[in-house]
Amino acid sequence: MDRIFKLSFSSSSLVTGQSISFARPRRLTSQLLLAAVFATWAAGVAVAQAPVARVETLAGTGQAGLADGNRQVGQLNRPHGLAIDGRGNVYVSDRGNHAIRVVAPNGDIRTLAGNGKEGKADGIGAAASFNQPVAVAVDKSGNVYVADRDNHLVRLIDPSGKVSAVVGTGTAGFTEGPALSAQFNQPYGIALSPDEKILYIADYLNHAIRALDVGTRRVTTLAGNGKSGFANGKGDQAQFNQPYNVKIDARGRLYVPDQNNHAIRRVEPDGTVSTIAGTGQSGFAGGKAAESRFNNPTGLIVAADGTIYVADRNNHRIRIISAAGEVSTIAGEGTEGFLDGFGPAAKFNRPIDIVLTADGSLVVSEENNHRLRKILLTR
Repeated sequence: MDRIFKLSFSSSSLVTGQSISFARPRRLTSQLLLAAVFATWAAGVAVAQAPVARVETLAGTGQAGLADGNRQVGQLNRPHGLAIDGRGNVYVSDRGNHAIRVVAPNGDIRTLAGNGKEGKADGIGAAASFNQPVAVAVDKSGNVYVADRDNHLVRLIDPSGKVSAVVGTGTAGFTEGPALSAQFNQPYGIALSPDEKILYIADYLNHAIRALDVGTRRVTTLAGNGKSGFANGKGDQAQFNQPYNVKIDARGRLYVPDQNNHAIRRVEPDGTVSTIAGTGQSGFAGGKAAESRFNNPTGLIVAADGTIYVADRNNHRIRIISAAGEVSTIAGEGTEGFLDGFGPAAKFNRPIDIVLTADGSLVVSEENNHRLRKILLTR
């Protein structure tokens, strides 16, 4: 029989009367319980406010490679942007393999398009080629949009597996207009509006958020002006510094990890930009959103309750911005490495992007460990 421990702390971060539960029904040993409590407390995370997290490996062996198969043999190479479909399949922009992969809920990996070699060829499956794809988005019909970074294009993989260009000329630039005449300079993030009528694109080296009207096939600039900076405002009055990704909430508001401003920005549908967390200076600090610090955030996801989960890449942590505007850490010890386990005791090596599964878990792409990690959450 497991013993019951009475725990007392001098820190106010642990609130008397609060309890901890775990993401799966299971018998907990006293050692596991203590590990969860101490890991959370040691990281300065208020147990009463933040979820308890347990980190597992979903896919990838830790060695860079291009291999399909189950979690024991399947390999990835610098996985970047993620998307998820209605069946729980996670689509991965496998940057180092120049390919788009699909990871099933059980961790099995298959290759959807690309062949491991950089290129710009259209075609079906392995006949197609990409050049450092860094983001994906999936619509309700099963079409997969790909931010093909070094080809300066957004490509489409239709349900038959055929790859074609959707927007861009293939040459770096900053122009609006018809989809195949418009130019980008390293598209890094893509997201569909809730009605799937607009495709938003984080235009990395143009420091802008662009919009493709899927019906008219015309490109406009929603926010940013082509120059790096850190300014809130509307449309071209706002500035970003290498926006790395873009995600969207149910109300159609965009969320941008503004990498070199070390901040999380929000863009309203009319192009009005605000800063919701971060000071513009790199670092590691929680608490009030306006006083918090990040170090090159690269990915995020917004939950239905307004909670934002952030991949804080160079801090090797997963951060949380509560709906009340408080920032804390739910997973990651802060130094690069690899370790599954409870919350802040776990280790990552450059977490890049995040998606939220139907059961409330997070899936994180991890560049330097060549893995997808799964974070089971409970409050």
